[in-house]
Amino acid sequence: MKHNFEDCYEEAKVMFASGHDSKYIEFQLAEKGVFDEMIDEVIAEIKKLRKEVKKNVGMKQLIIGLSIIVVAIVITYVSTNSNSLVGYVLWGLAMTGLLTKLKGVANIMNL
Repeated sequence: MKHNFEDCYEEAKVMFASGHDSKYIEFQLAEKGVFDEMIDEVIAEIKKLRKEVKKNVGMKQLIIGLSIIVVAIVITYVSTNSNSLVGYVLWGLAMTGLLTKLKGVANIMNL
């Protein structure tokens, strides 16, 4: 049976969206009789798609992390000027924002 790249790629994208890894996709395509060269091309495209998704998640994490840091600094500044002890606890919120931001940067860089 003849398989074309577009059909195999669309089927692989459906499997990718379902959360399956590259090995599973590769085995499913091989089971259907797709040639090894075409499987390699499809898997290469799925890996590019996976990197793009990871980059998008990283951008969201970066924005969320920076937002948390800004909110924590503003609340800490306001509470420090009002002699409240809550300001010291809010530095934990800033650290959470920093860690979220760093995770986002790592995802953008594909680390």
